[in-house]
Parts: sequence; C-alpha cells; structure tokens
Amino acid sequence: MVSPVEKWVAEQTGLGAQLNPQTLSEWQHHRLKDALQYARQNTVFYANRLEPNKPLNEQPFTLPADLAHSPLAFLAIPQTEVARVTTLAHSGTTSLRKRIFFSEGDLKRTRAFFTVGMSSMVSSGDRVHILISNRTENSLGSLLHDSILSLGATARVFPTIRSVGEAVEAAQWAHCIVGMPAEILYLCRTAPHLHPHSVLLAADIAPPSVVKGIRSTWQCPVYTHHGHTEFGYGFAVDCQHHNGLHTRDAEVIVEVIDPITNLPTEPNELGEIVVTTLTNEAMPLVRYRTGNLTRPVVGPCGCGGTLHRLSGVEGRLWSNITLSNGKTLNIFQLDEAIFSHSAIRGFNATLIRGKSETLRLTIDAIQPVDLAQLKAELSLGIDVTIEPGNADPFRRREKRRITEHLR
Repeated sequence: MVSPVEKWVAEQTGLGAQLNPQTLSEWQHHRLKDALQYARQNTVFYANRLEPNKPLNEQPFTLPADLAHSPLAFLAIPQTEVARVTTLAHSGTTSLRKRIFFSEGDLKRTRAFFTVGMSSMVSSGDRVHILISNRTENSLGSLLHDSILSLGATARVFPTIRSVGEAVEAAQWAHCIVGMPAEILYLCRTAPHLHPHSVLLAADIAPPSVVKGIRSTWQCPVYTHHGHTEFGYGFAVDCQHHNGLHTRDAEVIVEVIDPITNLPTEPNELGEIVVTTLTNEAMPLVRYRTGNLTRPVVGPCGCGGTLHRLSGVEGRLWSNITLSNGKTLNIFQLDEAIFSHSAIRGFNATLIRGKSETLRLTIDAIQPVDLAQLKAELSLGIDVTIEPGNADPFRRREKRRITEHLR
C-alpha cells in the first residue's frame, strides 16, 4: 500500500495518479512564487531579501541565528492572530532563543499531517501512549493526541515522567508507544515484556542501531518521524516498508545541500536539510538551513510511492566536535556504535579538554559488557575511560549530546 503521506501529497496537490517527482517539482515551482511574494510582502525580514521571479536556488538562505536574533521580523500576521508561541534554545548559543509563531491554520494543517502519518501505525480502537511533550493546548503532545483521536484510537499524554520506572508504568497496555529514541531504547531493554504493537520515535535523532534494538527486543514495527518546530512539528515519517522518510511535500520544498559548497548533493550523499515553507501563515521560511544531515533517497519505495525521500537524520552540523587529532566526534556516531551492543541500555558521554582529550563514558548495562572491546571499537585516537553507572535518560528529558568540560 502506497504511503499515506504520498497519498496525501497526491490529494493536496491535485495531481492524483499523475504524481511523480517531475510533476511534483513543477507544482511546487508554481506555488513557490506565491509563497515568496507572501513572505516578502508580510515580513520585515524578507521584505528586501527575496526576488519572487527568480528560482529557489537563487534565493538567499535563512539561518537559525536569523530567527533567534529577530523572531518578530519573521511574523507575517498580526500578533492578535497568533494561536501559539513556542520558544526554543538556539543550538549555537545558550543566550539566544528562537520564538516560533503559529496561526490557527498552521496548527490545523499540523493536526492533519499527524493524522496522515499516524495512520501507518495506528488503527481504530488502539491505545496510544505519548511519552513526550505535555498536555498544554496546541503543544506537540496535544496536537498528536488530537490527530490520534480522529483515527478512532485513544491517546494519553504522559508529561511528568522522571524515571524509567514511571515510564514502564506509563507504557503498560499501550498498542503504540510514542517517545524519544534513546528513552524508548532504555525502556525496551529495561522492560522487554511490554510488547507494544508499534513504536514511533520522535523529537530527536534515531540512529539505526536504536531502531534495530527496539525492533529486536519488542518484535514490532518501529517508525521514525523527523520534525521541526519551525515548520509546524510535522515534516517526514517512514511507511510500513521503512525505506526512507516520506516528506510533507505538499506544504514544504526540501533541498539537501553540501554544507560547504551549498550545492545540491547527489542521491545517497550526506548533506544538510534545507526547507522552504509553502503554507506557513504566521512564520514563512525560505531556504531555512536546519543543520540536520541526511541523504536523498531516490527511486520507488517498497510501498509503491515514487517521490524522493530522506534516509533519516545522521547527525547535526553543530554537534560535530573536532578533536585535536583531526577526527570528528558526535553523539550520533557514539549512539550508533554503543547502542549496537544489546546489553547496553543507556550511556552518557563527556569530553574533557586540556593539554590532551579524554572521552569519559558512563555505561548503563543490563548484562556485563567487554569494556576493552568497546573501547577498541570506538577507535577515536584519544583517551577513553569507561565506567558503569546509571544513565537513565528519563531523568534528563533532553536531546542527546556530548557534554564538554575543560580541565
């Protein structure tokens, strides 16, 4: 069965059975001019930056720092018409915050896209337990909750979980569990008896080793959603064939570029995700550089869909740490290597800098682990110290990262 997302794109664009990469590109090209005109006429930031008669690749990039420095310059509607404001930490600094604005129409479109994406893994009568976000009106958890109800399923949002024990209780009797990748891996290796019918990983990067680990333990389909608050939370989700993430192509234009040359990458070549919104009312964005890395996937999906997809997110540009020996270290790399060991349910990483560098790992395992072998597998060329300890991610509730300290 063709991905529900691709069916939705066919319906929203009006292309129907004629939908393919070429017809979609032509449709997006026609919609782009209107989107550029809207952003230019209604925002301070884009007023003198955009040239709607020029193609997309000749428009300037928008950076997260631009959004952090002057969020109101991106607001395209009166503040009285703003239905929700979300504040995010800017990845490049601790002092700046990105404020993201949504209109009621923006939120309605997000609910609709969530309903489409969730239909791959949820059926009428299912119980869905959401272990991320909160119940606040129009929050991520609330929007997801409402979309699930429209499928005839029931949904509960559990916002106050502070330990894996509480997570085990929250996950009881769920047909589908929604949560952050590292948290759900920790949960499944702590409570292999739960056996949900499906899992959706969201709100952080999901390395293949995490997806495989959950699928192996619980013996159920594991889906991945990659979203951005800047674009209304929903962005890309895989289908039942798990052959790449199907993107929200009726409402965004996706580019994958080489972050050095700014040119498009080739299929299966790693590059940065760049997004232009076509329908955002409150905060239109043009060529927004996300800093997230992926690979374009071309060719038909196993579901029968023909549109281009994304391989999944393989790290963030800002999270790359250059070591003194010239090698690069990031949390995706560590997650992929360490979580491939089925005995390890969690870990924390700290890089200590000084005259030399030391990576300190706290490993939380359910069975003995050969630490010498693990250290050899990492092959970083710097000192690595490994110690056992508690690394329950439910106690921190944050995106994964490597902490850096100076001696």
